[in-house]
Amino acid sequence: MEFLIDLLGRFHPLIVHLPIGFIFLGLMMMVYDRKENKHRKVISFAFFWGTFSTLCAALTGTVLYLREGYAWEDVQGHLILGILTFVFSFLLYLQLKEFTPFKKLPPKFLGYGLVFVLTITGHLGGNLTHGKHHLTDPLPPELKSVLGMEVVSRNFVLSPETHQELPLYSGVIQPILDQKCVSCHNPKKTKGELLLHNYKGIMDGGEEGPIILALNAENSEILKRIHLPRDEKKHMPPKTKTQLTKAEIKVIEQWVTLGAPEKKTVAELGLSSQLFTSFFPKDETGIYPDIAPKPLGNNFIDSLKATGLQVAPIYKTSSLLKVSAINTPAFDDHDAIVLLQAKDHIVDLDLGQTQITNAIFEVLQELNNLTVLKLDYTQVTGKGIQKLKSLSHLKEINLVMSALSKSRVEDLFSFPTLEKVYLFGLLDTAEIVEVPDTLKTVFELGNYQLNDTSD
Repeated sequence: MEFLIDLLGRFHPLIVHLPIGFIFLGLMMMVYDRKENKHRKVISFAFFWGTFSTLCAALTGTVLYLREGYAWEDVQGHLILGILTFVFSFLLYLQLKEFTPFKKLPPKFLGYGLVFVLTITGHLGGNLTHGKHHLTDPLPPELKSVLGMEVVSRNFVLSPETHQELPLYSGVIQPILDQKCVSCHNPKKTKGELLLHNYKGIMDGGEEGPIILALNAENSEILKRIHLPRDEKKHMPPKTKTQLTKAEIKVIEQWVTLGAPEKKTVAELGLSSQLFTSFFPKDETGIYPDIAPKPLGNNFIDSLKATGLQVAPIYKTSSLLKVSAINTPAFDDHDAIVLLQAKDHIVDLDLGQTQITNAIFEVLQELNNLTVLKLDYTQVTGKGIQKLKSLSHLKEINLVMSALSKSRVEDLFSFPTLEKVYLFGLLDTAEIVEVPDTLKTVFELGNYQLNDTSD
């Protein structure tokens, strides 16, 4: 029948909210009724049930502590203050009922004391459930720095150049466990008698035995737990905690399958770098240049938008811009002059399906950091397109269904930085363009015919 005791402890998270409601109701009623003193019976009723539910919460919490493997150092403050909450609430109830000698106790002192101990008790309970930093974790790093708090990166990052030299366990597996599992499985809080803060603890296993089976790796308990549906009771990490990513699960699977080696490096185990790409640093700029010109004022951005252009940063905090005329089909060469005021900021420009002509190249050559250019469905024939050759960041040009001529296509062959040119459905389809072999992966010609050079 021991399961009934365990079940009793599991009711603590439910019961613990009852005294909070009753006690705060009673305290608010005391403030409301402080002058007329007409609602003493209602206030006494609130404190009676507040006291009773506090006692139930303390008892179930004690059972939970004894049966679930919590360390005394972690729960002592919460438990002691929980008992003090019961004492203050009970004394206040006795004072309200005017039991001798409690009727002489100062109600203000008891009320203030009750607010204090209940608040701290709840905070320490939150620490147990959500971690010691559950109130400060959501704060932005800038505010944490101002407050003198330690700013810890949540991102686990590997170097593409050196990750192969790292021991798989200490360099990859343990950092993942530190982020996602150790908060519940450490020397101070050993849920399930399982330690995951070091190799020995992992290999020793927990109260249900080993979590890694060297001779039957695929049936290891650690793999079963991380693959259970999130709503399952035994799923790990618990559904209220930050979950393992797919990449992290794959790496742990590989490690367990290989026998959970402690010292062997990624290279020695013959693991592909593709397994670790999710842990490499993320390049927020993508194909765009990694620069940060001084941000343009909101007034100027608004003036661009007022012309019908769509304007947005390439990512939230970037000063580099994407500009699109998709909603302004009447946009022409004269209108494009406004773009020169953002010549260092525009990296992605979409002028497709507008009224621009070859004169647009006079403007485009001034956009120093232009990386992606779309001129599809326009009457641009390409005269003057050579002016864009000086743009050192230009990587993509879209000229689909434009009036680009064969000679102008060949002009693009000499652009040193181009990585992709889209030329599907050019209006002049009678001419044949022969693309050099070295550029055939760059130029997407669509319905163009390529010369047969096999002869």
